[in-house]
Amino acid sequence: MFWGLIIEPNKRYTQTVERSFHVSMASLDTNTGGSYTGVVQVMLHYENRTFLLCTLNKGAALQVPLDLNFQEGTEIAFSSNGSGLVHLTGYLVPEEDDLDDELEEEEEEEDIPQLIGKPSKRKATDSIKQSQNHLKRLKEEGEQQSSDEGDDDDELDEEDDGSDSDELQSALLDAEEEEDEDDDDDDDDDEGDEEEEEEEVVKPSSTTKKQKQQKQQQQQQQPAQKQQNKKQEKQKLLNGKDVKQDQKQQAKQQKKNKLEQQVQASKQEQKKRVIEGGVQIEDLTLGSGPPAKAGKFVSVYYVGRFKNGKKFDSCSQGDGFKFRLGKNEVIQGWDIGIVGMKTGGKRRITIPPALAYGAKGSPPAIPPNSVLVFEVDLRNVH
Repeated sequence: MFWGLIIEPNKRYTQTVERSFHVSMASLDTNTGGSYTGVVQVMLHYENRTFLLCTLNKGAALQVPLDLNFQEGTEIAFSSNGSGLVHLTGYLVPEEDDLDDELEEEEEEEDIPQLIGKPSKRKATDSIKQSQNHLKRLKEEGEQQSSDEGDDDDELDEEDDGSDSDELQSALLDAEEEEDEDDDDDDDDDEGDEEEEEEEVVKPSSTTKKQKQQKQQQQQQQPAQKQQNKKQEKQKLLNGKDVKQDQKQQAKQQKKNKLEQQVQASKQEQKKRVIEGGVQIEDLTLGSGPPAKAGKFVSVYYVGRFKNGKKFDSCSQGDGFKFRLGKNEVIQGWDIGIVGMKTGGKRRITIPPALAYGAKGSPPAIPPNSVLVFEVDLRNVH
């Protein structure tokens, strides 16, 4: 979320920070009329002390990048010295609660498959049971009729039995096909299917030993088939639970990784500081030897680059580049940015044009109004 403040000349803006924010840029407004004859300094007032954030100049530096974080509850004040309007811009730092809400919304948006149980197979099973009960009754009637009839009717009984057997086998096969169709249909059946009329089963007139054997085989196969179906459904449910648990673990791991990245980024920002004149320093390696102080002779290795990464100068051999710190023997950005380093340390120093080579530059190597980035390795303090 954007944050901004317009500072009028010689006015002081005091506030207690209600929500943490970051200041990224200071810009000089040239569209408000008037002529600027000098520089405009942006000041920060904190704990009864005054700090210079940057120096702006219409001819040399209209904008200066900043990297400042202000935490909630901090009492600060901004002011400017000069004749122009200064625009401070940046953004509000997102809070941890906002990050948690975003992660929870992402988790809710993820599609988690829902397990749908198989529809009931009661209709086909009931049809088979009814057929079996009917066959049992017909068997008892057939046995009574066979005891009363003579030997002359045996041939007729055999013919009837053969035809009845074929009819019974056909009816049982139809019932099995209906059961298989119900097993394959997992998505289309609903509660209305249970209210459909039961299919008619062909009623045989009598039973035989062969029919009795078929009936026993069917009864033996049905429990085994039901048990197998139950095992398959149970296995699917177990697999579904495992998938759901894996997805939850992945979401938690992603949330943890994001928080770790934010912590690392926060630590990296803390290493960067903006000091006098808008010079930005970042300690890449902390040294352990004597510190560099104004008035001391120092020897350094360095690599100079523009903001786009193009190298324009370097020194990395021999005793290095030797000069007296704080005596204007080098550009002002060096005198400001090297102070405080310890021998053996390495620091990245970003220098605005006003404290480097200004609006004129240093042709042909350095164009006008160039921001310079140096990586300085402090070799020795004399």
